[in-house]
Amino acid sequence: MNRFIQQFDESARTAVTQDETVPGWSVGLVLFGICLTLPTLYTGAITAGQLGFVNTAKAIGLASAVLALMSIPAAIVGARTRLSSYLIIEFVFGRKGSDYVNALLAFSLLGWFAVTAGFFGQTLAIALSEIWDLSLRTWPLTLISSLLILLTTLFGFRAIDRLALFAVPLLVCFLIYVSMLAMTGVSWGTVLSIQGTNPDYFFTAVSTVIGSLIVGVVLMPDLSRYARTTADCVSASLLGNGLGNFFAMLMGVLPAMVTGLLDPMAYMIHLGLVGSAFIILVFATWTTNSVNLYSTTLAVAVVRTKTPEWQLMLASGVVGTGLAVLGITEHFIVFLEWLGVIVPPIAGIYLVDYFVLRQRRFSPDLREGVPDYDKAAMVAWVIGTIISAIMFLTESSFSNIPSLDALVVTAPIYLACRKRWPSSLSRSLSAP
Repeated sequence: MNRFIQQFDESARTAVTQDETVPGWSVGLVLFGICLTLPTLYTGAITAGQLGFVNTAKAIGLASAVLALMSIPAAIVGARTRLSSYLIIEFVFGRKGSDYVNALLAFSLLGWFAVTAGFFGQTLAIALSEIWDLSLRTWPLTLISSLLILLTTLFGFRAIDRLALFAVPLLVCFLIYVSMLAMTGVSWGTVLSIQGTNPDYFFTAVSTVIGSLIVGVVLMPDLSRYARTTADCVSASLLGNGLGNFFAMLMGVLPAMVTGLLDPMAYMIHLGLVGSAFIILVFATWTTNSVNLYSTTLAVAVVRTKTPEWQLMLASGVVGTGLAVLGITEHFIVFLEWLGVIVPPIAGIYLVDYFVLRQRRFSPDLREGVPDYDKAAMVAWVIGTIISAIMFLTESSFSNIPSLDALVVTAPIYLACRKRWPSSLSRSLSAP
């Protein structure tokens, strides 16, 4: 166990050093891997059924572009400060105020871990039944798969990075092969002519795609703090949340439209790819849930500062696995959709703080001067979240994208609150 503790070398409480940094494409591959998961493929298939191929490609392309553009400034903050998003949030919201924000983020990520683990266990049961005619209950498969993910995350970002280096190219090649196999004997003209059942679903589709990754956008500093330069932040965002998301969803669209089956496992089995489908779901979900658990640990570590990070990771993994076994997949999706409205205001505040107010000093010696609660940030967060929720419930929108609306609404509110309640700690680069 001591060896494992030593291997878990990343710290949520300190800055990443220069010798720990990696190229932008390496961070981008991890982000790419997060997109290559079965829920993403399923979302693409559902969208295609509603819009048809052409409009689906447009909706996914627009959503992916918005995600990439939203990711870039958040990634730059992480790369320049070398801090996790949770420490950045502490400087902005206050030492105690940040606990509430980080608790929300940790809970949302733990929920994604649990939902993905539950979905993973269910799909594994189907795959094993098809491959070896084994009729196994879902919960032991969920336990075993989650244990493997726990071990991967215990070795930290470096292990996730190495897993992505192996898994992502394999998954890309396989998904291309699946689409080519599905298109055998089918002309592009036929695919392009397929019409959806609900043309009005376009902006709902854009919002759904963005909402599925918005928490990851807010937490970009967790990964981008390992990027070497600002250019690496741009390339990582474009490769991961831009190209990666567009590719993953589009690869779920083609075979679904040709076979008429929405479930990725179902259309892969239909195409005679039972064993290969088993491999893809393992690596896709493994990479995604490793990142979910890694980010959850970072969030909890900032709140529970005296507990070793490996213990927090194990505890989070156990709780998340327990929720998955209890069937949280069936009840948690609606709450996670709401996180697409509640979480973006957090990013809106720390991005305005960094880029507009130019509060860019995050050195450890300043932490003692951070107040318990930053009134401006806390008030702006509450008001921005309430307004965003009301807009979502009443279907009012500036952009037809609730997550983007939340950012747009919160930014001026924070500026007004900051004018009303100036910060007691100046972190301007010109400050002494």
